[in-house]
Amino acid sequence: MEIRVPVFAGRRILKKESLWDIRDYTYAGWQLYYADHTDGLLKGCEIHTEDGRLVIGKGMLKFHDFIYLLMEEEEVAYQPKNRWQVLKAEFLEDDTNLDYKAYRVRFFLDEELELGENQMEMCRFYLREGSTLRDSYKNFADMSTEYDTINLIYATVAGVGEKTLHPALLLQFVEELWNMKEKDAADVGICSLIWNAQGRVERKVIVAYLCGKLADHTAEKNDNNRIYGDMERIIGNKNSRMERKTPKRIVVE
Repeated sequence: MEIRVPVFAGRRILKKESLWDIRDYTYAGWQLYYADHTDGLLKGCEIHTEDGRLVIGKGMLKFHDFIYLLMEEEEVAYQPKNRWQVLKAEFLEDDTNLDYKAYRVRFFLDEELELGENQMEMCRFYLREGSTLRDSYKNFADMSTEYDTINLIYATVAGVGEKTLHPALLLQFVEELWNMKEKDAADVGICSLIWNAQGRVERKVIVAYLCGKLADHTAEKNDNNRIYGDMERIIGNKNSRMERKTPKRIVVE
């Protein structure tokens, strides 16, 4: 096996073989690294609002075994419509040019919640007239606020073998879980896993944790909304127990 790295120096001729080496090392390397991942968000692409626009940050997306590198921010204008809107990424391939094959990704807002076969969801929101769209959250429960808030629960996030949940959701969850006074070994373990992986944890790990914590959570029912709801229950249950243990006091002056 041989790996060739072109030498860029004076008086050297850049041969076609060197260009092929650059091509293979750049694109084939990423394809190989993420070969076992499903289609979806691989890295980055954080979304925030700015003057009536959704700004999608730099990152990586995978669709049909091709890695799309977003080297610049993308922007999509939005307006309140009093209904759900989905920010979608649509992937297109163009091989009409004899010199190259073009892979394109287009971001747009759609009122249709269902995804086309060449689309994935980045986020969704329900923006009302006269309201401001939020891209930050007070806590984990706030991430499912129905109105005027960017919702990442249904985002298409790539995982090994099956899609997983958005890293922002998982990082917010473990931040609140860790701050709870009552934690067991499973809680500490899931916090460590998610922090070490910077929020990129496989779905089966999250499901295994939930099955161990909640008797009614089963591996057969694990759509994103159910998983999020049960994670919210765990935090809510812990808060309730803490409130019950806090003694009530009446101060008489």
